[in-house]
Order: sequence, then structure tokens, then C-alpha cells
Amino acid sequence: MSLTTWSHDGDLYCALFTETGVDGSRVGHFELSEARLVPSGSPAVPDSPAPGPTAVTVVVRALEPEDQPVVFFGDGPTLPFAVLQHFVAVVAARLEGAGT
Repeated sequence: MSLTTWSHDGDLYCALFTETGVDGSRVGHFELSEARLVPSGSPAVPDSPAPGPTAVTVVVRALEPEDQPVVFFGDGPTLPFAVLQHFVAVVAARLEGAGT
């Protein structure tokens, strides 16, 4: 699991990637959402970002080479188009790096 965060017009967004399964039955989930800062509870430790409600989900199944990623748009929050563009670039870079 990995979490990537970035700022756009003063708001914080995140892309959460989770992979399950092994070998040919791997499934990757990319989720785009606004990020929320979770208080650390200690002044010495900075607050950390956490995903909010998911706005876009991309599911990638590694069953067959010809399978294509599937995208789900939820009834969740609306997002600026530039945020969606950044998310697509994050997903594409991850998929290129995985050889998918």
C-alpha cells in the first residue's frame, strides 16, 4: 500500500494504491480523494495525511495481458479537473513501472 499526496489551490489530495493477490491473480486499486490531516496527538510529531471519501477508483486486474483498467466514478465529492489529470499521471506512471 502506498499513499501519494499533493496540493492544488490550497487543498490537499491523495492517491492511495493497494495491491492484493499473487502472480496472475493480482488486483490493484487506485483511489483518488481529498486528503484529511490526522492529528498526531504530540506537538513533536507533525500531523499526517489520510484519505477522505473516495471520488474515483481505478481497478487493474493482472489476469491477462489484454485486460484493461476499469474506472469507477463514485457519487462522492467533485474534484477540479487538474486534480484528476494529476491522478491519471500517477496511475499511468505506476502501471508503466509495473510493466502492465
